[in-house]
Amino acid sequence: MEAPADPFRTFLEELADGQRWKLARAEGWEDFVERLSKLIAELPVRRRQALVMLLFALAEQLLTPEAVQTWLGANEVASDAGLESMIQWLRQFRPAAGG
Repeated sequence: MEAPADPFRTFLEELADGQRWKLARAEGWEDFVERLSKLIAELPVRRRQALVMLLFALAEQLLTPEAVQTWLGANEVASDAGLESMIQWLRQFRPAAGG
């Protein structure tokens, strides 16, 4: 029997496919917002942090979907250590102070 998919990783992979908001298996903006809101509420705090950091970096074009795909292909996010590695990686994409 196959283990259930990790909703966090699934959502990260959807974000990394370059389709921006459509990739979230949503029908328009309202559906996307509702789906994201439900997902975030179900995630542990550090996973929420990583998801918000990733969304911000993508929305501000500080990070490309291709870079996310590459990083996810080379790293895992299922463990606490893997998640911490992702948060550390995302910190380099913070906008400059005052910007």
